[in-house]
Amino acid sequence: MKPHQKRSLKYLLLFAALFVIYINGWHKPVVATVQRGILKTGLFNPSLNEVPEKTNKVVVKGSNTPDFAPGDTADLDVQFFDEAGALVNLNDMPQQPYFINFWATWCPPCIAEMPGIAELYADKKDSVNFVLVSFDTDFEKAKAFKAKKGYDFPIYRVAYDLPEMYNTGSLPTTIVIDAHGRLALRHLGMADYDTDDFRTYLESLK
Repeated sequence: MKPHQKRSLKYLLLFAALFVIYINGWHKPVVATVQRGILKTGLFNPSLNEVPEKTNKVVVKGSNTPDFAPGDTADLDVQFFDEAGALVNLNDMPQQPYFINFWATWCPPCIAEMPGIAELYADKKDSVNFVLVSFDTDFEKAKAFKAKKGYDFPIYRVAYDLPEMYNTGSLPTTIVIDAHGRLALRHLGMADYDTDDFRTYLESLK
């Protein structure tokens, strides 16, 4: 085989391999792993005590949401379905800070920040309301993803239309509300929440 034919064959095999990886969805965990490494640099972490800029987001739909600022009253009359299909209202949860995260299994940045959220949940589950809301069309897929990864945090799906404060049009989005029902943080894009600074921040919201 001539040298140029060998090169052509190598490129063809490489293209075929990449095509198979893409068709089977194997590229998603690879991208998520790379992004997880980027998260550890802290470049995309939220600026605490302020509403951050929109960075590293996956657009779900076009949306021009109003500006919200820390201290604004959060609408807690919001309902979700839990994994058992029961209707859950934010108002019925304990009076403590809320960590609300909107995600989907098809969103690599969402998957990238999940391990950090899982670690945070393990530490703060008794003092913070964790509400991880899947935007997967098939909620069973989200439940299967959680089981496969061995995550313990509860996941939910949207029951009715979301108030504007929650409906950012981007994934992932994380909203933190203090124990008094006031908006504390609204971060669009992935971040590493498994940090001492963020744990201290949550403690300050009680």
